[in-house]
Amino acid sequence: MRRWLAVAVLGGIWMSGDADAQDRDKPRLQPLPELDANMRTGPAVGERIPAFAIRDHSGRTQTFESIRGPKGALLVFVRSADW
Repeated sequence: MRRWLAVAVLGGIWMSGDADAQDRDKPRLQPLPELDANMRTGPAVGERIPAFAIRDHSGRTQTFESIRGPKGALLVFVRSADW
């Protein structure tokens, strides 16, 4: 019985050490670089957008004029496609 207990304790210690080693191999998050104050990240509020034509989920071509309603439209620009 003592022998099995010793094996179980040593096995647990060995397994916990292996978990720490796996944790060290994980990539660490890095802070984002500072943004330049003059760097543009998208259109300014009120700025006219460039003309575009894009296919929607049904395969129909859409333009800003085709999606704009009587009260306008809200466009969200996503800069990154890193999902």
